[in-house]
Amino acid sequence: MNDFTGGSLDESAMFGFASDPIEAAKKILRDGAPFAASAITTMSTDEAIAPSVRLNAAKYIIDRQLGPVGGQGEGADDLLAAFLEELNDVANGKAPKSSK
Repeated sequence: MNDFTGGSLDESAMFGFASDPIEAAKKILRDGAPFAASAITTMSTDEAIAPSVRLNAAKYIIDRQLGPVGGQGEGADDLLAAFLEELNDVANGKAPKSSK
């Protein structure tokens, strides 16, 4: 019998879980990373998805690519925060604040 109901199929040996479960989990995550990145990127641009979800996906991508804003000079955090707030307002249908 070769099914999941107690037959000869040993999933832990097949996937390497028995030898090192931590490494097996890392491999699964590594192998799935390109698909996850693609899904997040698609969510950030797909107009069929709610604007707030698209905004959060886009912010996640920017955060991961640019890293922490600190260390880029005085006011960089404030500028980014103001930009993201305005972007959030636009995504939620609010009129953007006027520029100074």
